[in-house]
Amino acid sequence: MLVAMLAFVAGGCSDDVKYNEMPSEIQNFVAQYFPDTGIDSFTESSSVYHVKLKSSVGITFSLDYAWEAINGYGHTLPQVFLYDQLPPALYNYLQETQRLNEVFAVERDSRLYTITLLDDTLTYDIATEAIHTHP
Repeated sequence: MLVAMLAFVAGGCSDDVKYNEMPSEIQNFVAQYFPDTGIDSFTESSSVYHVKLKSSVGITFSLDYAWEAINGYGHTLPQVFLYDQLPPALYNYLQETQRLNEVFAVERDSRLYTITLLDDTLTYDIATEAIHTHP
């Protein structure tokens, strides 16, 4: 029993260290959209930050702390994230087509949002607000 408790405490400390290594903007994002999820890894390169959560979610951030990609790796993304972070027209489309519970990954750049759903992929053009489905 004591060994199990020590392993749990050591694991918790490890998560704290990884969490504390992250910039505060990334810490706040993770805490807001993925609360109570431990950090599996945090890496930094010359162009991005990458966070892998123990819940299997992977998040890539730009050097200015804006998220670029979130992959649930088989898990759907939280609806509060979709509501807060997607353009309203895209969120409304997902809501109207009853697909909010099918979003497994999201990527964005300066032109497009790409949404990976259960059976297909959507792209959203930021300039035109056009939504296209890709099988």
